[in-house]
Order: sequence, then structure tokens, then C-alpha cells
Amino acid sequence: MPNSLLLRVAVLPVVTAALLPLPAAAHPAPRALEGPTAVAPATAAFSPAAAHPASLALAPSAHEHVAPLPALHRRKDRPTASELDKRITAAARRLEVVVEHYNNSRDDLRTTRSRIQQLNARLRPLTRELEQRQALMDALLARTYQRTRSGPTVALFAADDPHQFVDRLLVLHELAAEERRVAEDLRAARTRVNSTRTALTELAARQQRQQSQLTLRKAVIEGEVTTLKQLRTLAYAGGSRYPGQGDIPVPDYVAGPAGDVVAFAFAQLGKPYIWGADGPGSYDCSGLTLAAWRTAGRSLPHNAARQYATTARLSRGDLRPGDLVFFYSPVSHVGVYIGGGRMIHAPEFGEHIRVATIDSQPIHGFGRP
Repeated sequence: MPNSLLLRVAVLPVVTAALLPLPAAAHPAPRALEGPTAVAPATAAFSPAAAHPASLALAPSAHEHVAPLPALHRRKDRPTASELDKRITAAARRLEVVVEHYNNSRDDLRTTRSRIQQLNARLRPLTRELEQRQALMDALLARTYQRTRSGPTVALFAADDPHQFVDRLLVLHELAAEERRVAEDLRAARTRVNSTRTALTELAARQQRQQSQLTLRKAVIEGEVTTLKQLRTLAYAGGSRYPGQGDIPVPDYVAGPAGDVVAFAFAQLGKPYIWGADGPGSYDCSGLTLAAWRTAGRSLPHNAARQYATTARLSRGDLRPGDLVFFYSPVSHVGVYIGGGRMIHAPEFGEHIRVATIDSQPIHGFGRP
């Protein structure tokens, strides 16, 4: 066999190996880019010489036919609109739970500070009264010394006769008993108030720490929602993930305080959801219901679960416009019922107050303030 033919037979397996795609293990998986603009890396053209540098000298000539390489599948790293909606829904739910816990902690903190102020106001007159009683007792003791020119014990034994001794003993006993009783009562009252104030101060500090922790958690989840919304903007131009509502008819007139509640809620349509807000320019879910019923002269806590606990229980068949609809278990969302199976609510972070069906979320129960 000629030497040139032998050389071609010897090189054929090497060239064939260079042209075939490498096994999956030899190709490192493409890594997705970080950040909201991440897309799958483009598939580079396969280079046998790059994969096997030793075969560079044995590469086929230009006139030889080479079979096309199999196409590598492009990796789809960008989530679909449906996937983004699911991720945004989950993140928004986590955020709303944290916001409601934050509102609860903030209300507790306000209550505690108010109680501390009340106790301080009570403590000041008690302290003044104690000082006055102490001054009175000191004055009585001073007069006793002036009259007897000696201490109480010496005055008793210096009595000229038994009757004088008994009289002085009774007087001193009554004075001492009265002053001691007044002083002890006031000291006990001041001790009780001081200990209560100390306990409440410690409680306020603990709640302040809890509020800081909740604020941090809120910031983390809020950042996650913001990132997801940026991804959705890349996917389909952003905007609200809810369909437009067009012209919304004004709810039917309702007499009494409930009518004021419905009218107020309707006037807030389109205002943004802002965590912890209760108006006038923005609201979260429990902030909206709180503000709505405040127009009717009813006070509600700024927390959906507490609103549920402080309202009268209703069945679905008893619902009237103005009633509150509560969602999830434990309760973490609330809206104002406006009739016809609809409500007005502040749906979630990044959205605006809107009308929705009450069955759009899992119902926990109904309440009437």
C-alpha cells in the first residue's frame, strides 16, 4: 500500500473524532447571566481545532465534504409571563404577611407608649402627694420635739403622772400610725407605678426591636418584588398584571354609615398600594378599610387579623355593602364589600386600589364593624 494511503487511513479516526460533538460532560453547561436582563448565552460555532488542538495539522482540506454538526439547543433562562406571575404572586403574598405583622407591631408599640405616658401622668401627682405627706409628717415630728424638748421616748418617761404618760403615748401612737400609713400607702403606690412603667418601657424596647426586624424582612421581600417586576417589564412591557377595568359604575346608594364607607372606598380607586399607609394618598389593605370606616365614626386597628377579631361575624348570605371580607388563614388581607359579589381593596405592593370579585382570593370570613 502506498505511503500516502497508509497516512490517510491512519488519520481518519482522529479526524472523525475531532468532527464529532464532545459528550455532555465535556461541554460545561452555559451559565445564566445574573440580573434582570439575563438571557441564555448564544450557542457558539463548534471548533474541532479548539476542542482538540493536537488535530490542527490533520484538519480536512477545504474541498473535502464534512457533515453538518448537530445543533445545540438554546437554553431558555428567561421565565415566561405565566411563571413570572406565579413568582410575583408568591412574593407579594409574603410581603403582605410581613406588612400586616409590621402594622400589628406598630399598633402595639403605640399602645404601649400611650400607656407609659398615662402612667407617667399618674405618677407625678402621686409623687407630689407623697412629698406633701412626708413634709407633714416631718412637721408633726418637729412640733413633737418642740413640745417635749426631747425625743418621743424621753417625753413619755418624763411624764409627771401616769395619766400624762398615757395621753402622750396615745398622741404619739396616733401620729406615728397615721403618718406611717400614709407614707407606706404612697410608697407602695409609687412602687407599683414605677415597676409597671419599667415593664412597659422594656416592652416598648422589645417591640421596637421587633419592628426593626420586620422592617428588614419587608425590605428584603420588597426588593424581591421589585426585581420580579423588572423581569416582567422585560417579558411583556410591565404595567399592572391585572386587566384594565374601564369605567366602573358607581355602587348603588346605601343609607347610613355603610353608605359613607362604600362612597369613600370608591373614591380611592386608582390610588397606589403603599405598605403601612392609611391615606390620604395611598393605602395598604387594612389601611384602606380602617380609613373607610373612620369616615363613619368607627375605629379599627391597622391590621387585618385584628379587624377580623373586633368585628361581628357574618355569613355570606348576610353580607351588605360596607361589610369587610377577610382572606387567607391566618387572616392577612381584607377588602370592603360593595355588593354583587365584589369588593374594593388594595391588592398588593406595586398595584393600585381596584374592584375585584371576593372569590378572587381564598375567603376566611366576613365582618361588620
